[in-house]
Amino acid sequence: MTVHFAHILDKLGGIADRLRQGGMPDVVYQWTKGISEEGLIELEERLQTPLPASLSELIKRCGSLHLLWCLPQHCIVADEADCSYESGNDLKQEPNILDDITGEFGWNHEYISYFTSYGENTDSAADEQRYLILNYNGAGDPILLDRATSAIEPAVFCYEHEVDQFTLLAESLPAYIETMLALHGLWLWDWSNVSDEHGIQLDSPPLRLWQRWLDTFCTMKLEDAPSLETLIHYTTMHGVDHPAVLHAFQAYDPKDIFLAWKQRIQHNPAPFATWAFFIGETAGIGAADWVRSLWKPDTNAAQAWNPSASINIHAERAFVPTRAYLSARCLPEQEGLENVYDDLMQHTGKDGKLDGYTVSGQLQHFHSPQVIDWMRDKANHPVDGWAILFAYSRPAAEQVIEWLSGSELHQKIATEALDIMIQRDLLPTLEADVWASISNLLHASLQLVMLKKDKRRIEAVLEQLSDLNLR
Repeated sequence: MTVHFAHILDKLGGIADRLRQGGMPDVVYQWTKGISEEGLIELEERLQTPLPASLSELIKRCGSLHLLWCLPQHCIVADEADCSYESGNDLKQEPNILDDITGEFGWNHEYISYFTSYGENTDSAADEQRYLILNYNGAGDPILLDRATSAIEPAVFCYEHEVDQFTLLAESLPAYIETMLALHGLWLWDWSNVSDEHGIQLDSPPLRLWQRWLDTFCTMKLEDAPSLETLIHYTTMHGVDHPAVLHAFQAYDPKDIFLAWKQRIQHNPAPFATWAFFIGETAGIGAADWVRSLWKPDTNAAQAWNPSASINIHAERAFVPTRAYLSARCLPEQEGLENVYDDLMQHTGKDGKLDGYTVSGQLQHFHSPQVIDWMRDKANHPVDGWAILFAYSRPAAEQVIEWLSGSELHQKIATEALDIMIQRDLLPTLEADVWASISNLLHASLQLVMLKKDKRRIEAVLEQLSDLNLR
């Protein structure tokens, strides 16, 4: 046995531990023991060819391995170290940024088989036996060994099925694994900017950025953020989901928090919605005047920070719901609601109706029972979006009972909303007699509905409510 991978499990275990301790959420690290010599012989007999030496060593040491992780929600993988300013507002060099990334690395001996791409001419046996599958990425694209490059140490490719294209990842399996170890299992959905004719290049600027960012991520702790600026830096990396992060911002004036974000954001290429989320969660009322400015006519996402910026259609599509979210977080409730109400009513469909998903996307962040009263005469089919909005608007018991006592449409919305509230732990604490009234109304609806899917939904809600009452 060769020694290509003598310490691979120790290295990968150390990487998984480092990511967990650094604060990376949802790290999954699993492996199985290596296959036996008999299993290897059986596999090679099935393939009718010996495996490359490094591959046979790898699966004898470890039959399958999966390292998976995802970045904290809303975090920004950016490098501002090389970004300087000649004057207060003139950017000398654009900061680098990585997006659309995840962590997934591994192999599985059960996947090892021949692969034929959809666009290849496979008339010959050599074509049919050219590629050996090592693993699949999250999009279902195979990671392959190309035996045409070398019978001893084949190069490693990824076949991208959507574009029918092979991307060279490394010139050999050991080189591929060493690269993935250095990147801690990073997977890019587009390797073109970081690879050349030799495969992935660790010294490419984006991957150097990734390694610098990851080192900081894994070592920087919340207690290492004694100032507002360092706290904001920490937040861009770790997000704001942890209560301790939000608590740390309470030491600062909301207006100072907003101004600090604005100074950091003004020339950063991260999506507007990401920055808006940080501001909404940490600055709140401190950003009220800025949020009011977003409601001025002809304001768009590209110009929210920089009036001279060009307009990006994708950013524009995200701007309206993001502005609504900011209104919920940063404005007094009634002011924010009225702004969103007015805008929605100005953008009804040709039939004069509102789309439930569109309305829900803009109003659910308010978590306000007022919304339920407002939508009463505007709800329509399909009910799904309206039910989501009802569930997230923290309905009072009287509202639930009123809708379950109303029209067939209102009953459907309230029933589906109850299902959502149960599944997502949004149910309020109510007295036993209130739950009895709701249960009675659901039983009455069950006798009237005609469609089987509606009956099944009501029955499911009743069953879940019964289970909750028994706890």
